[in-house]
Amino acid sequence: MIAIRTAALALLCQFTTPAYAQSAPECPPSPSDALWPQGAPRAADGTLTLGTPAQIGLTPDGKGKHKGGGSITVTAPGTYEFALGSAAWIDVAKDGVVLTSTSHGHGPACAGIRKIVGFALQPGTYDVRLSRSDSDTVQVMASLSR
Repeated sequence: MIAIRTAALALLCQFTTPAYAQSAPECPPSPSDALWPQGAPRAADGTLTLGTPAQIGLTPDGKGKHKGGGSITVTAPGTYEFALGSAAWIDVAKDGVVLTSTSHGHGPACAGIRKIVGFALQPGTYDVRLSRSDSDTVQVMASLSR
């Protein structure tokens, strides 16, 4: 009986086909004056401005990664999305309390946006905390979600 099952399984395996990974899209080169994915200036003292990409400098975290952050001030309530140009963890905090994110996603193909994380914010100033980055800088842009 075992020999019949083994033979049947071997026969079925002859008709399987491998699943191939999807090819990455062919992306045109970015214009030399593009601010995204990596052309934005460094944020002065880590202060982010809505709708403007900026590089945030990070420091070693002692665990082989980098951490750091900055701040952002919003004047209207709403969901704000933070786009990151490379792999990193992002938290947004108010008065030392880390907020729960409302959404997670990826940027459009060929945009150079690694991830987009949304947070529901009220008017005020917030800490933007970046961690677990392989790089000593992360490009960030915050915008009000539509």
